[in-house]
Amino acid sequence: MVGFIQLHRDILEWEWYQNSNVSRLYIHLLLKANFKDKRWQGQLIKRGQLVTSYDHLASELKITYQSIRTAIAKLQESGYIISESTNRFTLITIVNYDKYQSPNTQSNRQNNTQITSQQHSSNKPLTTTKQSNKVKKSNKEKIEVRRQNFKKQVFEHSQYNLKILDAFYNYWCESNNSKTKMRFEKDGFFEIEKRLKKWSLNEKANHKRENSDPEFFTNR
Repeated sequence: MVGFIQLHRDILEWEWYQNSNVSRLYIHLLLKANFKDKRWQGQLIKRGQLVTSYDHLASELKITYQSIRTAIAKLQESGYIISESTNRFTLITIVNYDKYQSPNTQSNRQNNTQITSQQHSSNKPLTTTKQSNKVKKSNKEKIEVRRQNFKKQVFEHSQYNLKILDAFYNYWCESNNSKTKMRFEKDGFFEIEKRLKKWSLNEKANHKRENSDPEFFTNR
């Protein structure tokens, strides 16, 4: 593999720079991503994307599978990558890939590890107000997609009445202040079917209480 990526010194101030697993993984993904569109096993893998797997990344970086999974989640929630998994592989897209690899560097394929002063001056800082707004917008769009997917999964359990399903969904889809993660996503273990069953039992028990207003338990 030849060529290089442009890495601005402002990365030292990046929110994940001091997290060794996250920063190592992100730089690794930048280096491994396609410089130009390529076809792989009948599928188009675009510039700024790479096909990999959590196991493969763990092997390459010599860190655990769980550490890779956690780092991927942090990068995705922060809006730096998009990760899409299938039963065969994981497709990772670097958001704003051109910021790190300008198209006009394709001809510069000698083993040159130095970045010229001109490249330094033209390279935009990692964090700007405009980019921050883009990240927030991207996060909002992604959380809405995840929210709709979660709703679909909840309402597939038609054995429960709509009141239970609606209350369950409204509670667990509540997002944090930064609008990047929902309540159910903060729980490391979350099986909708088991949670719904417990939710339903709690509600029935609660309604049997005398001289108390009906309410839903929230400690599920």
